[in-house]
Amino acid sequence: MSKRDVCYMGKTQSQIDSWPQDVREMVNTNLQALQGSKSSCFSDLADWVNAGKLTDKPLKCSKLAGSYQLTIKHRDSYRVVYVAELGDDIIVLHSFKKKTEKKSKPDMDLVEKRLKEVKAYLGEEARQSK
Repeated sequence: MSKRDVCYMGKTQSQIDSWPQDVREMVNTNLQALQGSKSSCFSDLADWVNAGKLTDKPLKCSKLAGSYQLTIKHRDSYRVVYVAELGDDIIVLHSFKKKTEKKSKPDMDLVEKRLKEVKAYLGEEARQSK
């Protein structure tokens, strides 16, 4: 299988690049592993790099179906929301540093908006290739 591309929406990559080095390394190592597989989430990988600081789960809201959240527990808590089931690429929809225990409505609204954009783009691309 050829390596899938990783596409970052908005300022997602620069946000990840601003995180502490060990957090960036965890994110990048796991994205690279996902790139070379057909899996849709990190936890499906046989060699998933997890030192007890990471969790990977699908987002439960029906509007966010198909998206997954990688949680990195560090001194702070970091989130990377991505999709790997739509199209051929891995699309990182959003990344953020979690500040409270509550779900952040602005962050989830942005994820929903970007997921809609991706689905619309892929739908248009499919129509044009016919």
